[in-house]
Amino acid sequence: MKKNIKQNYKDYLFVRKDWLEYGVKLMIRTIIACYLFYDSWKACLLFVPFAVFEYRGLKRVKLKQQKHQLSVEFKAMLESIVTSLNAGYSLEQSFADSKRDLGLVYEKDAVIFNELDGILAGLRMNLPLELLLKDFGDRSGIEDIRNFANVVMAAKKSGGNLIRIIQKTVNSITDKMAVEEEIETLITSKKLEERIMMVMPYGIIFYLRVTNGEFLEVLYHNVLGAMLMTVFLILIYIADMWAGKIMEIRV
Repeated sequence: MKKNIKQNYKDYLFVRKDWLEYGVKLMIRTIIACYLFYDSWKACLLFVPFAVFEYRGLKRVKLKQQKHQLSVEFKAMLESIVTSLNAGYSLEQSFADSKRDLGLVYEKDAVIFNELDGILAGLRMNLPLELLLKDFGDRSGIEDIRNFANVVMAAKKSGGNLIRIIQKTVNSITDKMAVEEEIETLITSKKLEERIMMVMPYGIIFYLRVTNGEFLEVLYHNVLGAMLMTVFLILIYIADMWAGKIMEIRV
């Protein structure tokens, strides 16, 4: 990643690896659906709308992963800043120290380093730290980062105890992430059950095709059968998206 380039974390830009993952998943789903539901490769044309849904779904997952990783790295940065403040350094100097500390934990291409470089570059240009943090918070789309920027801005104006304020912020973020991890652990088994349920319709049709292919012949190569199979396939996709929404629990 290029340094000092401001990134908008509210959006996710696909890289080559993501396009490859998207293409492989779409190809596998299309081949399976064409074989099981239509018994015809011409049906691939019907999957153009599904390609759009597949793209949006994968992008939504990647965006969630991106924000989660940024939150984890941001929490680590705050913990390092608190350590520096307790050692008597200024808040501005603490950001420089945090970059050094995080270098022992994360790879050089970690997102937080790009943001730290931007903040440190802004400080060298005599830009107010609170404005740099506000910009970071606005671009991140993450409530914790926006709240931290607002807290620093308020503390700078009121002259409050920065160490205590930031420590409370770190504790709040840590507690929130702990709750999120606990919820994720509790619903892991339910997510596995949901995946199995989504695979079952394909498995049932595959079983029927292998053991009693004549039973499904009436649904292939005719308009009514194609319409019924299309409705069935749409219902599976809707159920999959609905289940994904139910599994999304926000703290």
